[in-house]
Amino acid sequence: MARFIIASNNTHKTNEMINYLAVLGIEGVNYRQVIDQIVFPPETTDDMAKNALVKAQTVHQLLPNEYVLADDSALFIAAIPDHFGVTTMREFKAHQLHSDDEINQYVLAQMPAAAARDAYLLAHFVVISPQNKVYTSQGKGGVKLVTKPRGNRNGLDELLETENGQTLAEIDMPERVKYAHRGRAAIEMKNQLQQAGELKKRK
Repeated sequence: MARFIIASNNTHKTNEMINYLAVLGIEGVNYRQVIDQIVFPPETTDDMAKNALVKAQTVHQLLPNEYVLADDSALFIAAIPDHFGVTTMREFKAHQLHSDDEINQYVLAQMPAAAARDAYLLAHFVVISPQNKVYTSQGKGGVKLVTKPRGNRNGLDELLETENGQTLAEIDMPERVKYAHRGRAAIEMKNQLQQAGELKKRK
């Protein structure tokens, strides 16, 4: 396997995934470098796995001889379950939030003062092979929401503190792959593909 074609119109997300894959020795390619940009079907409001699968299938139909990777990611905060989740990005768009700072300040403003701050980012990956076999993986990043952004990069990564006490944005590459939601999903996906013989193990 030479590369993953990434099925997303989100340039920031695509570049992040390309960086994580590179750390793992896998090439990631923005699908828009291979074919013209497309419009993906509407996403569900309650099924991340289906959202990722539909995106992967949509691009795989156009590039059937490629390994196609799609992702659906979301923010989950236990204290405010009516916010975010599968519709995280749609909530931000509904409030016309565009910059990382606007988004982060909005998230922090939703938290009740005395509420527990348990929170995480979740990524659901789907890969479809040239043989039309579907592989799925998940990864969680972060364990709690901080009280103010830390790290000055990567949007929501500034708000999620990990098991090591740093926010995702404070952890440098390549170490961040081990803590980030998309990094962990990529690691699990790589292991699956190696076990299935789709991806050769390095000696």
